[in-house]
Amino acid sequence: MSNLKNKLQNFKKRKEQITCLTCYDSSFSKILNDSKIDIVLVGDSLGMVIKGKENTHSVTMDEILYHSKCVSTYKENFILMADMPINSYDNIDIATLNAKKLLEQEVDIVKVEYQDKHFEVIKGFVNAKIPICAHIGYLPQKSKNEEDIRIYGKDKKEKEKLLKQAKLLESIGVDIILLECVDSDLANTITRSLITPVIGIGSGEGCDGQVQVLYDLIGVSKNPPKFSKNYLANGNNIPEAIRNFYNYVKGINRK
Repeated sequence: MSNLKNKLQNFKKRKEQITCLTCYDSSFSKILNDSKIDIVLVGDSLGMVIKGKENTHSVTMDEILYHSKCVSTYKENFILMADMPINSYDNIDIATLNAKKLLEQEVDIVKVEYQDKHFEVIKGFVNAKIPICAHIGYLPQKSKNEEDIRIYGKDKKEKEKLLKQAKLLESIGVDIILLECVDSDLANTITRSLITPVIGIGSGEGCDGQVQVLYDLIGVSKNPPKFSKNYLANGNNIPEAIRNFYNYVKGINRK
C-alpha cells in the first residue's frame, strides 16, 4: 500500500473527517496550508470561477497544469489533488501521459469523473501506480444543461448503479472516491460499505469528508450551488472563514 493510500485510509480508520477545498493560486494555497486543510483540489471549477464560463467544458490540460504549479508553491501540509479536465483521459495512453504531467507539478493524486467507459483508464492508473480519486454522481464534464444538476441515486435503478460503481472502483484499487450531489442516505450507505475513504460535495454529512469550492465558501461565486455555505456571511476574514469550515467538517459526528 502506498504512503498516500495509507494516509487517506487512516482518516477513515480513526473516524477523522477529511477537509477538502479547491484552490487555483499560490496566495490561497498558503492560507489553506496554514489552515491545515487536508486536501487541496485544483478543480476544473476554475472554468466558472476563474474564466467566467458557464461550465467546466472549456478547461484545458495546460490550464490545470499551470494552476497546479501555482498551488504547489506552498504545499507543505496538504495533499494536492488535481482534476483531469474534459478530453484529457479519453484513452489510457492520453490519460497516463497527462496524469504524469500533473505528478511532475507535485500533484499527489489525480481526479477523474468516472463513467463505465473509463474502466480501463482507472485500471491502467492503478497498475501504473498513479494515485486516483474517482468522482461519481453528478458529473459536470458530462453535463449538458441545468436539468443535469440534481440529486442522484433517489430511484432504485440509479441507486444500484452508483453503489455498484463505488464497489467496483474500490475493487480496482482507487485511493479515494468523491460523491457529488448523491442522495444523502445512499452516500451514507456507500461510505459505510467501503474501506476506501469517501468524500462528498452536496451529498450530506454521512461521508468521510466534505468538499467545497473555495470561492463559494467566501461568497464570491456568481451562482453558488444551494448546498454550499458562505462562511464570510457573518463578516469573518478569509482565514477565519476557512478555519470555521475546517472546524465544522472535523466536528461532524456520523452516527
